[in-house]
Amino acid sequence: MPFKRYMERLSQAKIKEALEGKHRKFDGYLGMAVTGFAAFVGFYHLYTAYFGPPVAILFRNIHWMMAASLLFLLFPARIRSPRHRPELWDLVCVAITLVIAINVWMNWEAIANRAGAPIQSDIILGLLLVLMVVEAARRTVGWPIIIVSVLFLFYAYYGQLMPGILLHRGYSIERIFPYLYLTDAGVFGIPLGVSSRFIMLFIVFGAFLERSGAGIFFRDLSLALTGKYVGGPAKSAVLFSAFIGSISGSSTANVATTGTFTIPLMKKLGYQPVFAAGVEANASCGGQILPPVMGAAAFVMAEFLGVEYRVVMIAAAFPALMYFGTSYFMIHYEALKKGLLGMPREDLPSLKKTLKEGFYFFTPLIMLIVLLMIGRSPGRSVFYAVIATVVLSWFKKENRMYIKDIIQASARGVINSLEVVAACAAAGIIIGMVTMTGLGLKFSTIISEVSGGQLMIALPLTMVASLLLGMGIPTTAKYIILATLVAPALVAMGAPLISAHLFILYFGADADVTPPVGLASYAAAGIAGADPLRTGWEAFKIGLTAYVMPFLIIYYPAIILRAPWHELIYVLPTCLLGSATLAAAVRGFYLRKMPLWHRALVLVGSIMLMDALIWTDLVGLALVVLIYIIEYRATKGERRIGEEADTKNIQEGLAVKHST
Repeated sequence: MPFKRYMERLSQAKIKEALEGKHRKFDGYLGMAVTGFAAFVGFYHLYTAYFGPPVAILFRNIHWMMAASLLFLLFPARIRSPRHRPELWDLVCVAITLVIAINVWMNWEAIANRAGAPIQSDIILGLLLVLMVVEAARRTVGWPIIIVSVLFLFYAYYGQLMPGILLHRGYSIERIFPYLYLTDAGVFGIPLGVSSRFIMLFIVFGAFLERSGAGIFFRDLSLALTGKYVGGPAKSAVLFSAFIGSISGSSTANVATTGTFTIPLMKKLGYQPVFAAGVEANASCGGQILPPVMGAAAFVMAEFLGVEYRVVMIAAAFPALMYFGTSYFMIHYEALKKGLLGMPREDLPSLKKTLKEGFYFFTPLIMLIVLLMIGRSPGRSVFYAVIATVVLSWFKKENRMYIKDIIQASARGVINSLEVVAACAAAGIIIGMVTMTGLGLKFSTIISEVSGGQLMIALPLTMVASLLLGMGIPTTAKYIILATLVAPALVAMGAPLISAHLFILYFGADADVTPPVGLASYAAAGIAGADPLRTGWEAFKIGLTAYVMPFLIIYYPAIILRAPWHELIYVLPTCLLGSATLAAAVRGFYLRKMPLWHRALVLVGSIMLMDALIWTDLVGLALVVLIYIIEYRATKGERRIGEEADTKNIQEGLAVKHST
């Protein structure tokens, strides 16, 4: 079957790409030069984080020039391109990128004076900029976002041919490309602004923290805390991925970092490869919604909303707890069902020793949280956190960061951020065309008409759109598209502003594990030697709360801690209880393996517990307690029957022995 063979080849290609990375790794003097330049880019962004950046559009231009130059050198244009050196086309792209940036620096005053009256060079360089952005996105992110970007360009140009409400007068090339090049509503708009001011900095911080030995500390701490309990290795994977994911902000990078340790450990202790891979993919995906350092889209969200990042961080705190709580109990009940015990105590690191030797690794994270909470800018906060990480690395001899280590950490962070930069630049094209044509308002009208103005209908449509876009577009770009087109419609229908954006953000993150395409699932499947599609379904089941929680956020502000304290007192505990019992229903195990009707009642009770109304909480609680009592009595009866059978067998054995 040609389609089946195609899907198999696609799966293998995605697995290889997720595990090995897309970019080249140079050796010798070329490698030293590229690493040095990448490190300089990181240091420059740290410098501007503390002392302040230049004028916005100039800073974004510099940011793009630096990132794109590295990107064209490191990411090959073709599958068969050499992996040890750049090609002529790569160097041409770098040269074009430099010319585009230098023109803005050298002629900024003239460009500002002739705003709205572009000259021929503005049009040509604007066209070249769009081509370079498309090429950069093709090399890193893939074709889906390119197709979307080009469709928006065609829409702007051929507006007079559009049907119905989509009709507009159409814009010429002389208007489109200078608009995308020389205004802060195009390529150098909000997405690239957030990338330059926040995203790259936080990814660099994650690289510094990892190089300082924090990764090993968090791994040992996770094992020490949970390893000895039922399902311990998988629970450790959840904690480990949460720790690392919160500072990496990338689900795929998280899988590659933590999965190489956790997945083999889970398999060794009896977990099926598909389940082990699903646990890791789901936990790694959760890092994008876990404060203090969430995924890149969270920083874009704060900019879109016009609020401080700490507002987003606080709103995301309890949903993240629900997400990882469900994952934890999914593992717990699956381990009980399969009879999988924890690791032997002698094979586990000592909790006391682990904390004694590495407690100081919490300091940069605590410092970061405190600075954000007291109103410091994210850029300056992460600057201090990086400095603290370097200083604290000297507490242990083997972790000390010397000049070479600092350079490598900065370079690694910058290189890890290049895909996000490309996605943000491509998203700038989309936002530019939406702004120019007024499509945002028109699209909101379309959503309202399709849903009949009913929020309950518009939300599932938004969910489907987000998951479909997630098949090929990164979380950040996907969020930007839907936040521009759909969020205004949701708000107009009554959804709270921050809740509408969180709804889009969470389903954008969920797409990384949602089958049939989820890059985190492919990466985890590659490590586990499991089927990617089955891994995706397993990760989907483990993280099922993530598909319910966004709807709760819309209707119940208490979920994002925006409610009076007396409401929080009963909403938060019942939601957590609902998450735990939902896991029992999905895995089919409570105190024992449940019959189907028990699972159905526990499932209904779980959903009612998560519905933040007093009467639904009481009914849901009654259902899950009722099944618990029935299960307890049944388990007790089975135990008594088993003990009686054992006693009878012993007596019969003694009787036979006596007669003999």
